[in-house]
Amino acid sequence: MKVEQIYQFVGDIYQEVTGQESPLQENLSNIVDVGNAVLSNDYREKYVNAMLNRIGRMVFVDRPYDGIAPRILREGWEWGSIMSKSRTKDFTAVANPSWSLTRGQSVDQYVYEPPTVQTTLYNEMVTWEIDCSFVNRQLRQSFTSAAQMDRFLSMIRSQINNNENQQIDSLTMRVINAMMGRRLAKNIAVIDLLAGYNAAFSPTLTDAQAVTSKDFARYAAYQILLYKDRSKAKTAVFSENEEGYTTFTPSEYLHLILLSDIAKSMDVYLQSETFHNSFTDIGTFDTVPFWQASGTSFAIADTSRLNIIVPGLAEDNVVNRNYVIGCMFDRDAAGIINEERRVEVAYNARGEYWNNFFKVDTRLFTDPAENCIVFTIGTGAIS
Repeated sequence: MKVEQIYQFVGDIYQEVTGQESPLQENLSNIVDVGNAVLSNDYREKYVNAMLNRIGRMVFVDRPYDGIAPRILREGWEWGSIMSKSRTKDFTAVANPSWSLTRGQSVDQYVYEPPTVQTTLYNEMVTWEIDCSFVNRQLRQSFTSAAQMDRFLSMIRSQINNNENQQIDSLTMRVINAMMGRRLAKNIAVIDLLAGYNAAFSPTLTDAQAVTSKDFARYAAYQILLYKDRSKAKTAVFSENEEGYTTFTPSEYLHLILLSDIAKSMDVYLQSETFHNSFTDIGTFDTVPFWQASGTSFAIADTSRLNIIVPGLAEDNVVNRNYVIGCMFDRDAAGIINEERRVEVAYNARGEYWNNFFKVDTRLFTDPAENCIVFTIGTGAIS
């Protein structure tokens, strides 16, 4: 009976998180009957068929899930609500009058030149919770010690924490996808690596061929290294700044993410045949197995696909592209802030159980005025 209850509980969580059918569709009203049938048939010893087998060892699946999404958690604060982000317009150089003075000339030093400042406010939050009830007396019948029951409850708590991490993972990827989607929608700082390769080399490659081509991997590494250097320059080329505003990204602020398909291709097809790996090493980067979802086959056409309505633009501005293979961006271009996790507990005296409400609040932001470069293989437009 207890195994069925646990399995159903885990199955319900799995169904809720992944959107798939539960492996077993059990009727809760029949659990006790199923339990009695199992105990009367399967768990008796085979000598006199009367004695019950004892549980010799209980194994609890209790392992932490650290997530697969890049960490873009920035900071948090306890008081206040709005995040304010300000930047100043570039200043223009003017003539130095000290080198062109003439007798009797007066230089006005009281001309007022205030800075031009742009401020953006962020004041939105997302929230959800996971609910779980813990009992005491009923569980004691299934364990031989308090320590054993604590291990069981710890397993459930770890699973809830894993599910919270999984949801944060999904939100993290949505932040990154929103940032890339805006660049793709406006065609700003989108680098088609395949077009560049085919323009420079022969024979040309298709998008599918490029993934496993060591020549293309070498070219991709070369371009990524170039754009890492280019993003250090103070320009408006890789951002959506208004006229007069520029930005730059120091090396320590640059975040590079590559799709696993292209990252592993560069490792296997490029680095394995390179005598001086330092010349083709693109430095530290994160990998993701997919941007939105894997599909059913983990084919790169699915894992590299973005199909989103871009936030901040018109509702009909849909980006539906595949062969998006990576991006590099300023640490302040996208992030998660004020991630707060807490547990509220209520005891039901009549039912003798605790209701636990595991609540998560967080804020997700993107800033198109910061540097962000998206790398693709081909145009990848899907109608």
